[in-house]
Amino acid sequence: MQILNEQEKRDSLRQLLMDLSKSQDVLKDRKDRRDYYLRLEAIYYNTDSDNYRHFYSDIFACLSLIDADDSLGNLDILAQNMESIKEGYIPINRDEAHNNELIDIRKEIIKLYDHTNLDISRINYTKRMAGETQSELARAKVLIEDLKNKLAESDVARAEAVNHLNTESSKLKEEVRDGQKKMQNEYITILGIFAAIVLAFTGGMTFSSSVLENIDKASIYRMITIVLILGLVLSNLIWLLIDFLRDINGKSIRKWWLIAITDVVLLLGLLLTFLSYKNHWLDVSPRASISTEAEQHIEGNKATINTEDEESETSKSEKEITTNKTD
Repeated sequence: MQILNEQEKRDSLRQLLMDLSKSQDVLKDRKDRRDYYLRLEAIYYNTDSDNYRHFYSDIFACLSLIDADDSLGNLDILAQNMESIKEGYIPINRDEAHNNELIDIRKEIIKLYDHTNLDISRINYTKRMAGETQSELARAKVLIEDLKNKLAESDVARAEAVNHLNTESSKLKEEVRDGQKKMQNEYITILGIFAAIVLAFTGGMTFSSSVLENIDKASIYRMITIVLILGLVLSNLIWLLIDFLRDINGKSIRKWWLIAITDVVLLLGLLLTFLSYKNHWLDVSPRASISTEAEQHIEGNKATINTEDEESETSKSEKEITTNKTD
């Protein structure tokens, strides 16, 4: 049996673990199994003292290296082969140099199997935890992205709500402003209508009173002409006031035909009055002239009588004065 120093044993053990992790067929033949048993005995058996105790750090380093590189082997295959060695190893060799002492490393193989499986389980657990951690991280990332999207949607919805609120507020302000303007227009309309009514009523009453007071002092032609001209002026003035009120209320439709008909009728009246004046259509009748002369004669007689009375009174006064002087 070849005697190995400590470093050689460490290197041999790491190489043996790598060889066992490469294939499930490495222990298929009996000769191959015997070769691995001999390699293990060369590592662990020690004639001078206790058998060799492997380094736990060497096992962990070797397994970590295998797990990191699939070309070096597989940890599950290593676990299966280590179980086969543990179950199949039987001490049959003897140390001829030391009184044919039986070489027995079953305890060391069991410890190697135990430490190997422990590290394999730990690495698999770490990988599983790392995978779960990565999965949780991926899930957290998805949730974060979802939250970001929802936050963005919320920002958009909030911006839309603010814009809608601003729009509605602007509309409400416009409606209030339009309502105020409409109310002002209605007030102006009411005042205008009242002013038009007062103007028409006052003007009509004043004109009627003036006409009735002076009806005996003017000719009929002049009176009719003045009435028609004043009617023309008042009707147009009232129509202009009503048209102004209609324009304030935004009603562009104007009833031009009303004022047109009124003006045409009044102008026709003026024309007829002028024709009547030229043709003496409205002159006073002979009967009325006789009555007027009779009235003038009566007035003259009254004036003569009054004159005679005044003369008689004067004569009487003179006589009284003469009598008084004689006395």
